[in-house]
Amino acid sequence: MTGGPDGLDGHGSPQEGAPPRNVPALLLRLQREGFSGTVTVSASPGGTIHLRDGLIGAIETPGTPSAESVLLKSGRIDDEGWAAGLTAVRHGDDHAAALVGQGLIGAAELEILCVATVFEGAFAMSLARPEGWEVGAVAPAVLAPRGIEPRTVAEETTRRLALVSRLWGSPVDLARARMRPSARADRVAGQLTGRYQALLAIANGRRTPRDLAFTLGRGLFGVMVDLIRMNGLELVQWENGLPADRPSTAPRILPGGQRVTTTARTPPGALPRRTAVARRSGESGHSDGLDS
Repeated sequence: MTGGPDGLDGHGSPQEGAPPRNVPALLLRLQREGFSGTVTVSASPGGTIHLRDGLIGAIETPGTPSAESVLLKSGRIDDEGWAAGLTAVRHGDDHAAALVGQGLIGAAELEILCVATVFEGAFAMSLARPEGWEVGAVAPAVLAPRGIEPRTVAEETTRRLALVSRLWGSPVDLARARMRPSARADRVAGQLTGRYQALLAIANGRRTPRDLAFTLGRGLFGVMVDLIRMNGLELVQWENGLPADRPSTAPRILPGGQRVTTTARTPPGALPRRTAVARRSGESGHSDGLDS
């Protein structure tokens, strides 16, 4: 089955028997059918959505690290352990079951990670308009054990896009931006969280948020929200100019409680309270589930 374009945060269902008008509608149809297999979306970045019994188990895209990338980059599992886990995969088993069965990671920890990377993958893929899709057979992947309903993924993707748009501006523009530490960052380095310090250590004026995410083994959305916050604290400066230029209404306070007094122009707003979906995915606006 192949299809045409529309974003991953679309809504609505097609009439019965009509071709799905977008990827979310396709996923809803495949859920009703209890489909197990893959949906490969052509875009930049595109990606592959892994379904099991109609539920989303994994999303792999060049736009953000997959569960495999996070586990390896963070050092949670080393290359030798990963290879041993894959060797233990038996016919009919998935990678997650093999990793847990080998004692390489706990089942609960792996499920949290898999759910978080599904939401991160959907967000990353939503930043480009799909050119089409193709439905295929089951492919190897680290799957969330219980899977996630497509409607839940679409709703969370819409929420994340709206959040970045409200706090910053165009999520697409922010995804393309390049930044480096500001002169002020060195003076307050001791007051910053380890997460901020890690971003500042690798922000060199050439890396985009996607590059930073892959370097650290974190999700793209979590990195982008951190960069918005860090911009409000005047910790970064943008090599190609601010992707957005609006006066900020957010209080700029360092983690230690020190208030920043400045007239710089930055994106407005304060981050919303954590939602039920965010709690499930390990997200509180800064991708805690991916920061291990």
